[in-house]
Amino acid sequence: MSISGSRKDLFAEESQLLQEARLTLARVDLTDEQWHQEYKRMVEEYEKLLGEARTLTRIADRNQRRLDEMNAELERQNELLREKEEEAKKTQKAIVHNYQRITEEQTVIDKRVGRVQVALVVMIAVLTVVILFMLYYLIFAPERAIQLMEMIKASNK
Repeated sequence: MSISGSRKDLFAEESQLLQEARLTLARVDLTDEQWHQEYKRMVEEYEKLLGEARTLTRIADRNQRRLDEMNAELERQNELLREKEEEAKKTQKAIVHNYQRITEEQTVIDKRVGRVQVALVVMIAVLTVVILFMLYYLIFAPERAIQLMEMIKASNK
């Protein structure tokens, strides 16, 4: 078999040999010696063909083993990817869950901070008013301030 032969017919030599053998079989005028020579040639060609077939079979078997090994490795890699994908999904779910929990906690904290801020603003406003009243009475009506202080002392007794 000619591997480097025509791309159209990889078995061109073998086809030619088969055609010649058919023509030889159709002939009736061959001597025993000619029949013997033709038969010998056919055996030799068959021997070459069988050797090439064995070689090709070994190559095909080796390639099949490689292909099987590669397919097995590919399957192992696919399984590993599936495992990694599952891990990634679990990690993603955990991250989303933690993010939601943190967001909820942040909302609660923001509400508390808001309430504390309002309370502080009210306290500062009240203290400012008290301080302003005290300053007013000390500066503009000190006798009234003294009366208020005495009232406060009296109510504590």
